Amino acid sequence: MPTMTQFNIQFKKLAICLTLITLTACASTTKKMVIAPQTSPLKSNIYAMKAAQLTVTDMRANGHIVAIHREGKAIELVPAHDHLDTIINNVLKPSFINNGLIINSSALNKIELIINTAEIHVYQELMKYKTKSQLTLTASVSSNNQTLTKTFNNKGNSEGVLSADLAVLERDFNQQLSNAIMLIVNDKEIQQFLN
Repeated sequence: MPTMTQFNIQFKKLAICLTLITLTACASTTKKMVIAPQTSPLKSNIYAMKAAQLTVTDMRANGHIVAIHREGKAIELVPAHDHLDTIINNVLKPSFINNGLIINSSALNKIELIINTAEIHVYQELMKYKTKSQLTLTASVSSNNQTLTKTFNNKGNSEGVLSADLAVLERDFNQQLSNAIMLIVNDKEIQQFLN
């Protein structure tokens, strides 16, 4: 029959194993960027009596949003919580509809939004960090056998002490994306180009 000391030793071993398993599971959780751009819910008729097909295409070579660079370590990549083209389409479509555009898959006009670049590079040092971000979207609008192509480019830099906060990176990226979507929806050339 085991003694109380042997029981305590076995219990401690079990507790240590459970702790290690828990810590390993917590350490291996995958970080993801929560992308949730917000646009104005205000309605207008700037696209009244106009219809178009709408598609969003992600042409980026990589699916991540954030790349964290640390000296002597592998680059840590942080993807979005969902496909970026799906996220943008889910915000862009209602924004156009709220401004009077009829989204119809058989319309003669076509609007394609191409995601060229959507990235944040974090250069992490021991006690400080720097970020460089770039968001490049191209709107290609086809109407009456003609095409209008406009590129919307937004770049940013920041720096701070200690380490970069993913929540702050999310907030800033969501603001960049929201602004770009509103610029596209409210673009006078796009409005006039659609017949």
